[in-house]
Amino acid sequence: MELAGIHIQIQIHFLQLLLLLLLLINSSSVQALSEHHWDNLEGHHHRMPERCTYLLQEEQVLERKCGGTYPLMAFTKYRDTFVKTGEPFALYMPKTLDHVMVVMKDSALQNCARFQMGDMRTFFCLDDNANETIRLEDAHMFCFPFHIQLPDDLMQECLSENNMKQRFLDDVLRTRRGVIHYTFGDSRGHRHIPGCRPPLALLLLLPPLILLPISRKLLCELP
Repeated sequence: MELAGIHIQIQIHFLQLLLLLLLLINSSSVQALSEHHWDNLEGHHHRMPERCTYLLQEEQVLERKCGGTYPLMAFTKYRDTFVKTGEPFALYMPKTLDHVMVVMKDSALQNCARFQMGDMRTFFCLDDNANETIRLEDAHMFCFPFHIQLPDDLMQECLSENNMKQRFLDDVLRTRRGVIHYTFGDSRGHRHIPGCRPPLALLLLLPPLILLPISRKLLCELP
């Protein structure tokens, strides 16, 4: 009976180890797929996404409505791996209120009160005191053909941060489409998606930790 119990314990721990190995293999596959996705995206990081081409079809001027720092609330709620808490953002809208654009991360674009788009990396700043062409080193843009909640939340936080009136929040709520623009440049490292692969030290440590209870039980129960 004792020998049968030992065999059962060995089988249980073996299954646990097998399950762990399957999880690690799956984790590596997810990481590989993620890297493949971003490698493909990297090859097209200067091209305007198809969903965003409507922004170039009409020469609309986008006006800065509010600017602030990315709040912890938004980071916790949306888990955006491209932006960190405390990084700058600004909200821009045309007079038509057709869409709202969230400009993420620090760049010369953040200092522009009014601009027109040339492409995903080129903007024509139309400030009264100085008109200039802004060319960004590396940028990505995501366009949604529907209203999204992120600009609503960011506007509410931004108005509170700057002690501004709620009128701009009403304008954001009326927009039909949402646009998120990221400037990377020297911040390219923030595109890494954490959590896809456990640390190597942990992988090397887990098998001995699982096998340790087996060894102790065998030593204690062997005649």
